[in-house]
Amino acid sequence: MSKQVPQARPQAAQRVAEGFAAAAYDSTGTEFFQEMGEHLVAQAGIAPGAIVLDIGCGKGAVTIPAARAAGPGGQVTGIDLAGPMLEHARTAAARAGLPMVTFGPGDAADPPFPAGSFDVMLAGNLAQFLPHPMTAITGWGSLLTGGGTLAFSWNLAEDPYWVPVLAAFDTAMPEGMTGFTAMLRRPPFESAEDLQGLLAAAHYRQITTWVHTLTLTYRAPEQWWAAAGSQGPWAACWRHITPSRLETAQQEAFALLDQLREPGGSNPRTMLFACTTGRKEAR
Repeated sequence: MSKQVPQARPQAAQRVAEGFAAAAYDSTGTEFFQEMGEHLVAQAGIAPGAIVLDIGCGKGAVTIPAARAAGPGGQVTGIDLAGPMLEHARTAAARAGLPMVTFGPGDAADPPFPAGSFDVMLAGNLAQFLPHPMTAITGWGSLLTGGGTLAFSWNLAEDPYWVPVLAAFDTAMPEGMTGFTAMLRRPPFESAEDLQGLLAAAHYRQITTWVHTLTLTYRAPEQWWAAAGSQGPWAACWRHITPSRLETAQQEAFALLDQLREPGGSNPRTMLFACTTGRKEAR
């Protein structure tokens, strides 16, 4: 029987979750969620029969391969605050023939489950968007069984050619608000070494980080903008830009991308993602 998902408490994070455009999310033809989901699950080493939680599951890019790894004897739960995302995820799991998967509402910063509920906890490209990531990561450990595994992916480095493109929007953010790049690079995500040190201080052991190079190719600036408008940059940051400043920033970014186009007209973008795993200290 699948693990039941308790009703999540209302959280301010709900507003960020609702900023993700579920209809366009993971469907504009340039997404990396499926690739990174498979990579994260592979690094997590999920054993058949494992009880797994996917935190901030979105449309199930991590949940689906996790369920395949856990197998018929496993239990896999995906939580998210965005209701439309959960509906997409339920449909994907049903189509994949994975009855051991359950989806429901839940705040990633404070998943609504008892201590020691899971053998493995996964978070795909989520931690950097949390208001207090280390507080959340430390708290996640209480939900793991002794020796259980936490595995999460995060953006380690941006394509240097794209830094000015993102800066066009970040500099247009309202005064006092953090831009997208600064949010991704705030502690503890300045380096893998810094993050691993903090995980060790939070009583995780056997900590390892794998680096994965991922290259996306956009047919035109408009395709990139459609993707960005359904994902983290928009949901967490850029939707707060005033319309007039947003239009100016878009024009500047598109002009930069026009300069960066390859002879065939496309805009490639190479990024480094990290998958970090750690085991809960058995006491």
